[in-house]
Amino acid sequence: MDAPDLSVIVPVFNRDDLMRYTFESVRRASGGLAVETIVVDDGSETPAAGILERLGFPPTVLRRQENQGLLFARLAGLGLAAGRHVLFLDSDDLVGPEKFRAQIAAMGASGADVSYSDVARCTLAGAYDALEITPDPPAETVTRSAPFFITVQPPPHSPIFRTDYLRQVVRQAFFAPSPLYNSVAEIWFYHNAAPRPARVVHVPGAHTVVGSHPGTRLTSHWERLAVASLAVMEAFVRSCPRDEDTLPARTLVGAKAFAAWRGLPRGFSPEFGARLLGIWQRLPHDRANPPGGEAFRLLARALGPERAARLFRVLRGRPYSRIRTLGDDPFAKLLATLPLP
Repeated sequence: MDAPDLSVIVPVFNRDDLMRYTFESVRRASGGLAVETIVVDDGSETPAAGILERLGFPPTVLRRQENQGLLFARLAGLGLAAGRHVLFLDSDDLVGPEKFRAQIAAMGASGADVSYSDVARCTLAGAYDALEITPDPPAETVTRSAPFFITVQPPPHSPIFRTDYLRQVVRQAFFAPSPLYNSVAEIWFYHNAAPRPARVVHVPGAHTVVGSHPGTRLTSHWERLAVASLAVMEAFVRSCPRDEDTLPARTLVGAKAFAAWRGLPRGFSPEFGARLLGIWQRLPHDRANPPGGEAFRLLARALGPERAARLFRVLRGRPYSRIRTLGDDPFAKLLATLPLP
């Protein structure tokens, strides 16, 4: 039997009828292709199997496991995938009707290991055909792995991967999966893939749709995402080989850390800020041309990057008190779960 063209891996945790939008989008995008859907029920209180049966979307493969978190649910789905290509799709996001065909065709024509598309957004409410899809600005076009995985860093359901390629990335990961990374599961894959050569193709068109709704998403507390991202970047610094082959990825991760540090709100955790800045300091960087606009670079040449960034934060940064979503104690406990840098 021939392998399916695509395996769509959908982790599910305590998701209700909202899933109907996700699976309807998969159904509409599957025409003309052999597509398997792999649902990993990550310990939902109400098993996903009954909900999907009632909605009329029985998956090709269903695995129910004890709750381990998003990263481990995606890895479990990847282990079950039989398709030549694989896509991770969260149970509250959508794919456009031409996504599968367009991206797989582009990969076949170019020999790419990864394809990605532009992004749109919608609110999940009402009839499927009445959803209002609003495109984001087009994604940057890149062809190499380091800028794609670190600079573009798209939503997790934008890339379609060649399955053999992604499995090799996982087998040869520089640092192991951890529950610390669950809320930013995709960037664990991205940071392990970025230092390795890969052919990347951009497929224009808003074929990747991010869904919004009143329910809880992993993005509800930005501080949790920030700490998880810090954990990934620090693990990358500890484990990525320091050689010429990995230099582009290491340089871009450092630049990403500096830009994130420069953009922290005023009054946010000094420890977090110091650890983020430390990533940039430990990775290759050009102090004469730090990440930022021309005005910032001019000031950085006069004052140094760190002083310039602190001044910009005082002048332009938002106070943390206006955007915080966690109290001091919960945040301190969260930061304390990380290994020392």
